[in-house]
Order: sequence, then structure tokens, then C-alpha cells
Amino acid sequence: MIPALMGILSGCDHKDLLIDEPAILNPLITVSYDWVKTPYTLPNGMANIFYPVGHDPGSYWRSDFRPEGGMVRMPGGEYIAVTFNNDTEIVRFSGIDAISGFIFHTPPVDTGNLPADQLPFPPQRLYRQPDRMWSDTLRDINILSTSDRDSVTFHPRVITRDYHIEMTDIVNLQSALRYYAVISDLSASYSPELQQPAGDAVCMGGFMSPMDSSTIISTVTSFGMSPRSQKCRLAVYMWLADGAKKMYQYDVTDQIKEAPDSMNLVIRVKGPELPYIKPDQGDGGGLDIGIDDWEFVEIEL
Repeated sequence: MIPALMGILSGCDHKDLLIDEPAILNPLITVSYDWVKTPYTLPNGMANIFYPVGHDPGSYWRSDFRPEGGMVRMPGGEYIAVTFNNDTEIVRFSGIDAISGFIFHTPPVDTGNLPADQLPFPPQRLYRQPDRMWSDTLRDINILSTSDRDSVTFHPRVITRDYHIEMTDIVNLQSALRYYAVISDLSASYSPELQQPAGDAVCMGGFMSPMDSSTIISTVTSFGMSPRSQKCRLAVYMWLADGAKKMYQYDVTDQIKEAPDSMNLVIRVKGPELPYIKPDQGDGGGLDIGIDDWEFVEIEL
């Protein structure tokens, strides 16, 4: 047994996979993508990980292609394969040596010295929103050792979910200088093996912007609701012009679970009546979202 040659094709590599002949004699496989399941602009490129069934962790073949696909040489045998877009900036990858431990995930937001009980929904930490991601997992792939005509077709779909937040009917919206929305009990990680969100419940959020004189909007992207949670809450933080800080909290579980499109859904809540504040009164204070000095208001939908 001798190690397979590394870097056979541009953009292709593997780890510690042993075969009986030079890798150039391996079957030439056509890899393609069927984009019928995605309504979005396509990613810049796709990574493919082929895990040979029955081999030790760390044995896999990787290829990277444009959305049009490409060709790669691999030994014949049975594989499980994962594809995902390779143009992400925020999403990290861990446990790649084995399909059972492979995870896509985002990092936590650096909240500095803010204690855990000062976060929006303790003990859940605040995590960064993922880039838009496409993925697909194929099982029972059999590549014949004597064929150069085998092909593998992935059907990538978008696996990140967009939560479009609309807070409407706000009275005296001009009294608020800044607004920030946080959704609880989301997942910051995704398992391509299970093809579903994974990991503990976390918070994700972002600043909101005015749509008109009484409505503010934002979009929070995640891998979906955490499998370890049954309830999702929305918190909208407002920094007022006189330095006051208010947080309005809503239970939005039903809106998320009953949405007609679970991948691209709208969360609508009715906003509060803010006090009227003269435009030149105060500077609104800082931007921290810890619980100190905040007035909490829980609103029933």
C-alpha cells in the first residue's frame, strides 16, 4: 500500500487515504450541481467532501469547483458526500475528519466583560449571524474502480433561515435614536450529517432601521431554531433621545413555528407608545445591551 498522490487536480486534496495504484489511475468522476431548489443568486463556489465508508477518521477527498461543477479522480468504493459553499466569511467549520462530527458554526459576539446575567436572555450567549449557506448530503455513492463515466449530482439548498422583523404602529418613533433586535433560542451551528440545526440555544441580533414614521425593520439570519428549545422570544432595545433605555419583549414562538415558509419568514409585532421627546433633549446614552438601567416591558401578542 502506498499513499495516494496529493494535489492531483487543481483545487482537490485529500488526507491519508491509502490505495493500491497511483492516484492518476483512479476513476475520473464528474461532479455537478442541480440548482433547481435555490431561488437565490448562486454562490461563488462549492466545496465537496467525500468520506469513504469504512475508513478511519481523517480519510477524505475534497474538491472545490465553480457552481458549474467539475471533475475529480478518486478510488472506487462507497462514499458519503457533503457539499457546501466555500465563499463564507463568518461561518467556521470543525470536526471535518468524520461526517459524524462535521459542523458548520458561527463564533460568539465579543461582549467584552459583560457578565452572563447581563445578556439579553441569560444564560444564552449572543452569536454572529451566519453567511447565506447552501448544502446537500448524499449517501450510498458507489464509484466503480474501472469506470471513468461515473457522475455525482448534488442538489444544494439554502440551509440558513431569514427572520424578517417588523415592529409597526410605534408612536413617537422620532424619540428613539437607535434600535436593536435580538431573537432567542436559535442555533449557531448546523450538522450536514443530520441536515438540521445543531447545538445549544443562542441569541442572534442586529440593528434595526426605520421603514416609515412608525415602523422599524431588521433581518436576523440563523441556521434555525435550536433543537434544544421550544420557545423563541424577540427583544427590541430602544435608546431614547433623553438617555432612557427601553426593552420590549415578545413571545414569537407561534409566528416562527407556524410560518408558511420556514426558511424566509416574517415576524410582526406591534410597537409601543414612546414618550414625546424634543429633538434637542439629550444624546441617548451608549449602545450597551446589558440589563442595567433598562426598563423592561413584556408585551402580549
